[in-house]
Amino acid sequence: MSGMNGTWIVAACAGLLGFAVWTTLSPVTAEEIVPRLAQADSQPQSDKAVALREFMRRKLAASNKILEGLVIEDTRLIREGAQTLNEMSSAEKWRVSNDVMYRQFSTEFRRITQKLDDAAKEGNLDQAALKWFDATLSCMECHRFVRGMLVTGEK
Repeated sequence: MSGMNGTWIVAACAGLLGFAVWTTLSPVTAEEIVPRLAQADSQPQSDKAVALREFMRRKLAASNKILEGLVIEDTRLIREGAQTLNEMSSAEKWRVSNDVMYRQFSTEFRRITQKLDDAAKEGNLDQAALKWFDATLSCMECHRFVRGMLVTGEK
């Protein structure tokens, strides 16, 4: 990645990641969160919920590897994160729905993470950064879709 151009791409990646986190959080006030947390703490969580939370944390850890790799220009970290996300997207835990749109989101995500891995393998950090944008946007769109399904009661 060349000097100033690389700096802008890394800054854009960090900005997009921040935006992704911000837009995926529910717009609630602190007054609404406290009762929800108290209620969640008082109810035992199912094994499935705990396993799903752990799975989501692994997705975040893989995502962090990619971002770190882009920031420090370490293609090994980018590839590890991309490969992990690609493998996870094929796991049974990943499939929260058999809906045609959800399957399309998952297929597209696997395609993007493969291209991200390919770009890192070739040492093309600019292309890897662009594919990371694509992957992040794909996550945001899919999570928005799934939340919509949960609100309407579809599965």
